[in-house]
Amino acid sequence: MARKKLRSTPKIKASLPSAMGKELGSWNFVIFLTLAFVLVVVVVVMMKGVAIDLRSRAGLACPDPLAAFNGKLPQPAECNGEWKLSADSRGCQVFLCQPE
Repeated sequence: MARKKLRSTPKIKASLPSAMGKELGSWNFVIFLTLAFVLVVVVVVMMKGVAIDLRSRAGLACPDPLAAFNGKLPQPAECNGEWKLSADSRGCQVFLCQPE
């Protein structure tokens, strides 16, 4: 009778996907922080105009001082003194005609 050879159990090698998973697993926190930072930047950029929009809807934004003059400087002939750029009661800039 022939002797049977003892089979040694083969060593289980880590497959490529599991090795790659362990390698990427250590980067999860870094990836999470990067994505969180990108999200914060996107939200801040999108919310930049909201504060101005809310103030203007509530009537708290100052109007353009040139809006009353169609976007141009006031004509000196319209005032028998001189035009002064000053602040009104709300702190907004307005052109006022100050007689001499």
